[in-house]
Amino acid sequence: MATNKLVLDNFEIDAFFLCAIHASLPSYKMAFLLNRQLGLKFSRAKNDVEVLARKNTEVYPMYTFEDEQNYTTFTLVKNKCLTYQEISTKKADLFTTSTTQQITKNLIPELKKVDYFLKIETDNFNYSLKLLISEILKITQVITAFVVDYENIKSKNNLIFE
Repeated sequence: MATNKLVLDNFEIDAFFLCAIHASLPSYKMAFLLNRQLGLKFSRAKNDVEVLARKNTEVYPMYTFEDEQNYTTFTLVKNKCLTYQEISTKKADLFTTSTTQQITKNLIPELKKVDYFLKIETDNFNYSLKLLISEILKITQVITAFVVDYENIKSKNNLIFE
């Protein structure tokens, strides 16, 4: 009997670049400043990034811009999300009281100090990330920005925004 073999070497990997941005700004202000400095047109995405946790859902604001002329998609997503976790519950006769604590969760836990990620999906392998980073660093509210090697990130699945 003949056996069939499936060769998986011909699949093309989507090319994207990932930039980390340190800036303690609200997400709408960061999108506005990037629009002004880089000439982009970020707008709030219809659906934010939602990560299901044990007891609640973590929601991270997301802004997108599709550059149809250069076949490039820019996605700005906040790395930090504030959630509330119940610490203790006390029962007294008729009433129960619960104590909650505010906790900061991260989209990419390995990079806890990063405030924003800028994901650039493009077919252009000659895209100048150094020029992009230097333009981002010209924004006075940005503390620092750098390129992240996404191959070393353990939680890559959180960077799939579909």
